[in-house]
Amino acid sequence: MLKKTSLLLCFALSVGLAACSSSGPSSSSSSTDPESESPSSVVESGASVCPRNIVIQTDWWPELEHGGTYQLIGTRGVINKTSFRYSGPIQPQYGAGGVETVEIRAGGDAIGTSVTNEIKTDDSITFAYVTLGGAMKVSASSPVVGVAKTLEIDPQILYWDPSQTTITGPTDLKKSSKTVNHFDGMTYIDWFISQDYMSAAQSNPSYTGAPSDWISQGGDLVQQGFATNEVYKYENIYKWKNGAPAPVQYALLSDWGFPDYPAMLSVRADKLASLTPCLKVLIPKIQSAWVDYLNEPTPITDLITTINDSYDTFWKTSPELNAAGLKILELNKMAANSKDGTYCSFDKERVASMAGVLGDLFVKRGVQVADDLTAVVTNEFCANAPGRDG
Repeated sequence: MLKKTSLLLCFALSVGLAACSSSGPSSSSSSTDPESESPSSVVESGASVCPRNIVIQTDWWPELEHGGTYQLIGTRGVINKTSFRYSGPIQPQYGAGGVETVEIRAGGDAIGTSVTNEIKTDDSITFAYVTLGGAMKVSASSPVVGVAKTLEIDPQILYWDPSQTTITGPTDLKKSSKTVNHFDGMTYIDWFISQDYMSAAQSNPSYTGAPSDWISQGGDLVQQGFATNEVYKYENIYKWKNGAPAPVQYALLSDWGFPDYPAMLSVRADKLASLTPCLKVLIPKIQSAWVDYLNEPTPITDLITTINDSYDTFWKTSPELNAAGLKILELNKMAANSKDGTYCSFDKERVASMAGVLGDLFVKRGVQVADDLTAVVTNEFCANAPGRDG
């Protein structure tokens, strides 16, 4: 399904949140030891069954799609602009199992490797953002288990300049003969090629997320991105067509038959048993942070903009971009409750559908995967998680 955006920035920007500090986050270029923090009040649920400090490895630079994770700390954390990490005491309302502090690590260029490789090699990481398709792909080599969702619908898109490229459905992608810019190792690209939606020759896996290719080629290509981010930038910020921004069209991958779960909160499979007592009390609290963020997102999205400014890379956000992105998030029900009414669980039928979509493809490509691809997620820890109202 095609979507044409003419974003009206009428999404009201709220100010203030009871848990926010008026002074905002502090910035540091030196390492911070989160375990040295001594929060005065941490509301615990159950015994001290969790690590004192939990580390969450995200899959990209800070963005509004990560908001529920940053909500765990709130606006009073410490920005480390050298290591691209944000850390601080967990907000009291989300404390459980003895957790005292949280460290959130940027992904993408900040780590220079895949999230699944990072969690495999770094024992300090408690959780990592892994897509459902990505978890299936590494289910034999680097097995992880998704224990909670972050979003219900993947904001991942392909977008193009409608004045140069006509696409009304997935098969038009191949007919266009346009180069498709994407990150290396993207499972959905392998599937698109297997479905003859695009040819292998169209694939350009050297994309880094920067706008340079699109600008230099005047939009004469197809490129991956997020509906909640890049669309706004190309239509309002980047001067890529005749010296000015210009409209783009896009399609959600889910509308083209790839119903991935993005950025599942995941743990290493070999740590699942030992973490289980912790996850039983902590996951409902983490998902409560997501609900609180989605109900009042602006303090955290403003924080994310501040963090990105401090990190000082090509990746920038703004209040206007975030407001537009949040509007798209809600209009497309990307942050809806799960079928069971919680903001946590995975739809097992959808997971099975993805296993069917990818199972044969992995076999044909010689990718070693687990016998049961549906085992890469569990709803065991979601029973007491909240849901969004309305």
